[in-house]
Amino acid sequence: MTTERLSSLCRFLAGITFSSMPAHVIQHTKLVLLDTLGVIIAGSESPQVKQTMKELGPWHGTEKGLSCPGHKGGFHPLFAVMMNGMAGSSLEFEEGNSMAMGHPAIQIVPAVLAEAEVRGLSGESLLRGLLCGYEMASRLSRAASMRRGLHPTGTWGTVGSAVGVACAGRKDGEALFEIANMAASYAFSPYVKNSFAGKTVACTFAGVANLSGFLAALYYDAGIRADEGCLEMTFSRFLSEGFDEERLVEGLGQEFAITQNYFKPYPTCRFNHSALDALGAILDKTPIRPEEVTRVSVTSFKAAVHGGSDPPPNAEAMRFSTPYLLAAMIRYGRLDRRALGHRVLEDPVVRDLAEKVKMTFSSEYEGLRPARSPARVTVRLQDGRELTHEVMNALGDPIMPMSDQTVFEKFLSLSAPVIGLERAQECLVRVRGLDKEQDVRPFLSLLRAGE
Repeated sequence: MTTERLSSLCRFLAGITFSSMPAHVIQHTKLVLLDTLGVIIAGSESPQVKQTMKELGPWHGTEKGLSCPGHKGGFHPLFAVMMNGMAGSSLEFEEGNSMAMGHPAIQIVPAVLAEAEVRGLSGESLLRGLLCGYEMASRLSRAASMRRGLHPTGTWGTVGSAVGVACAGRKDGEALFEIANMAASYAFSPYVKNSFAGKTVACTFAGVANLSGFLAALYYDAGIRADEGCLEMTFSRFLSEGFDEERLVEGLGQEFAITQNYFKPYPTCRFNHSALDALGAILDKTPIRPEEVTRVSVTSFKAAVHGGSDPPPNAEAMRFSTPYLLAAMIRYGRLDRRALGHRVLEDPVVRDLAEKVKMTFSSEYEGLRPARSPARVTVRLQDGRELTHEVMNALGDPIMPMSDQTVFEKFLSLSAPVIGLERAQECLVRVRGLDKEQDVRPFLSLLRAGE
């Protein structure tokens, strides 16, 4: 029965200690935390985040409140949890996990940060909460065949967030079981089309997931309980088309899901990264002027080809449009946040190039998913040349990982413009030794904008 498998998983997570944890798992957990914090800090500058903060102004607290990285002052815990999740989802730059088919960390980190700051927990406890919450979320995602049309953020992430908070507070296996069932009651049904259509409600899903998880742990401490079948019903009937309960416990302790994640080098949908890497490899060898291009052919897997449909209505939707992203890379020679503003959509050169991009589905490539994310790009030029490059895995995948140094540089590039270079560099140093910190509050105060 699912309840037995869930109970076993919860006992396993409750028993995790860092003294018995492989060093590379601890190191990678730090990298995931660092990357997520950088994205949250940069996302704090997003217009929708700033406007939401303005609308919820009365919730703004004092220096004694919790940290919203990138902002000054302290905030009510529930406000901080919600806003940090929203900020970390506003740039399409957060880490993800192909085997979990979503973005676990941004659904867990804000809630675990709040729990650690409220209670003055150690750095080890914070990292343990992230590691365990990530494992729960990823295993639940792999066990459940989520219904078509659901965005992955806000479903299994609510349970991962709640378990992360509980593990940071070192709850036992019985408590984790209760909390997981309660959190499953708060899983919601976000529509995935919001992201592809550039509807910014999508950036709020992670905030709601974190808030739900944080509340589930809080309600448990208040004596509230849920039926032990909540998680099974939610993920086998309500949100899912199937549930393989064995995947909840399969290979426990052999490897940890957090070490199988990917980091993003581009602030775009992960499905188009392989095509971008392939085009980047072509451009590195042969500089190309936009007027030379007659056609760009892209062959890839189903989800990547789906990102080549209608012209994007706004900059948010453009992050999911493979033709426009490839066109922007040819036009500007790079693909970063500065190159993906609203002005790109108004650039006639980009529009003309995007119309020349043709997407083709490959059943062979689809058969390699999700372990691999293949794409082949061919650029045809006026002089008759055809430049082709194939990528089997995008940069940042477990098979083709980013170096630690690259992750560090990404964090600094995202955080320094907001909190200052000196503070960002100190944060980087502190994360490296975070498992030795007895109280995380001094570290978390560094994430705030200069005060």
